[in-house]
Amino acid sequence: MFGLFKKKDIHEPVEIQRKEAIDSIAAPFREIIGQQYLNGLDCDQLPNGRGVFGSLENPIPVNGSIGEIKYLSKLRGNTGNALMFHRIGSMSSSVVDNPVDYYEVVCMDGTQWNQLYFDCYHLRRSNFCPLGYTLMPFNKSLGMDIPYGFGCNRLVSNFPYGLPDAIINLYGERPGAAFARRVKESLQKYSFKCK
Repeated sequence: MFGLFKKKDIHEPVEIQRKEAIDSIAAPFREIIGQQYLNGLDCDQLPNGRGVFGSLENPIPVNGSIGEIKYLSKLRGNTGNALMFHRIGSMSSSVVDNPVDYYEVVCMDGTQWNQLYFDCYHLRRSNFCPLGYTLMPFNKSLGMDIPYGFGCNRLVSNFPYGLPDAIINLYGERPGAAFARRVKESLQKYSFKCK
């Protein structure tokens, strides 16, 4: 069911994950939405989730939209490559009351094109990963998980080809340009056709 057994030190300490989820909410909504995060579970898998981990009925618990980006940025396919990703939107799920975010992901070498679902109203990011994927361990020397990746939490038309511009728009010229450049290199090197 899982591509990785539970390990410690996959993500930043829980206290940091909780704080970043609350801090990432726009000030006018912080009190209402922040309470949802604080009421969220401290879990690797939803207790009532069913089916394949990462599916609509068994979404991946994370700590806000920043948690989605950080989780996806650490996820690797079975060839060891990072993922390119974008958020399609939100959907209803029978296992949670709040909307579930839906991402399209593809490995940077054109393999493993999938959809992953996230429940972002939790205290921390799951230490589990979908079958066929692994999570990079926490980099203690850096002291944090990088809040950037080869994707964004918005819909990208013509994914993955429209991704470089979307990355720069989301992250800014620095560090966005470095991530956009890597995506462009992959797009030139490999074939990307949705399966």
